[in-house]
Amino acid sequence: MRKRLLQLVLATFFFFLFCVPNNANAFPGNSNATPESAGASRESEDVDTKKSLSAFPILMYDTDIGAGYGGKAKFVNYLSRKESFDLIVFNSSKGERWYVFTFSIPDIEIRQGKIYSLSFDLKAEYDKYIKYYFYGTGPDSKKDDETEFTYEKKELQLKFGRGFTPHFVIEAHYILRNIKYFKVEEDRPFSERLEEIGEQFSPLVSLVARYDTSDSQIHPKEGFRLIFQNDVASSFLGNKNARFYRFTLDFRKYTLLFGQRDVLAFRTLVQKISGKTEKIPIFEYSVLGGGSEITAMRGYSLNRFQDKGKFLVNAEYRFPLWRKLGGNVFVDGGLVWPSWSEIRLHKAVVDIGWGLRYYLQNFVVRFDMGLSSEGIGIYFNFGHVF
Repeated sequence: MRKRLLQLVLATFFFFLFCVPNNANAFPGNSNATPESAGASRESEDVDTKKSLSAFPILMYDTDIGAGYGGKAKFVNYLSRKESFDLIVFNSSKGERWYVFTFSIPDIEIRQGKIYSLSFDLKAEYDKYIKYYFYGTGPDSKKDDETEFTYEKKELQLKFGRGFTPHFVIEAHYILRNIKYFKVEEDRPFSERLEEIGEQFSPLVSLVARYDTSDSQIHPKEGFRLIFQNDVASSFLGNKNARFYRFTLDFRKYTLLFGQRDVLAFRTLVQKISGKTEKIPIFEYSVLGGGSEITAMRGYSLNRFQDKGKFLVNAEYRFPLWRKLGGNVFVDGGLVWPSWSEIRLHKAVVDIGWGLRYYLQNFVVRFDMGLSSEGIGIYFNFGHVF
């Protein structure tokens, strides 16, 4: 079955690359456009679809993965199809192996604020942590209960989308994912629970509705995004190990303050997963901790808190420093909970911190240092947290 799925993925990739007409308008459709506005739009199209390459070497330190090295490169419109190819290769001293290939047509920035009939994204990712940690579930989970194991993820994601208006987009994702937990630390609080997971093939389907008035996917300065995501796993969709429904509601607001580069960014998110406990793998729970987009509590360890639901609030002030270099200060707040009736707001956790941003044409390089009651978190990654 997996071999057939791989053949289907490759066929889909080449079909979109070479056979599908280039249908991403470089400006919103408007039957009443004047010649002057049409001319301006064509100039905008030339800028949007210009061939470009952004590359950055990685030499860094991260609280969860140690010292790391590698690189990231993004090629835009090299085939004159408004497409992009994005590649990340990364290794670290604590054993993380992270390799990502992403193909998008049209590129996410080219299609931002446009009407388009069809978009396609393919993402292949391999991620392995030799030292990964589980702390238990609930807001009262203890750091001293940390149980170490090796984590390996192989994931292939297919995403189809349509821009119905310049701001409203619907996307459907099919995610093929294989998760493996092994080399579990012995005689720890959660050793037995983690060993039971072993290796699982856990595909799921996502349906995303997004209303987005922001001016950029890469460097948003103004506007807002409202994202409603629904994830479903069941035997009907190819998942023999899990059966659940998860929704995520994510609101983001961007405001210019003192100039064209001073941005106040705010995000609030709520997530809830439903289903029988025995049919929800712990790697699908709502998680807080670390520096990634959906879990960002940057003063806490990766996966520090998790349960069946969560609230997350992030606020950042992003400001220029010198040329392409910028800085930011931030505050993160969050809470996990097992059910709507068991939300305890006094259990929320908070961190504060600062960071640096290096702005390239096709992506942002991000460094953050967060401080919390449990210590300091240092994180390096690509793209804004939100």
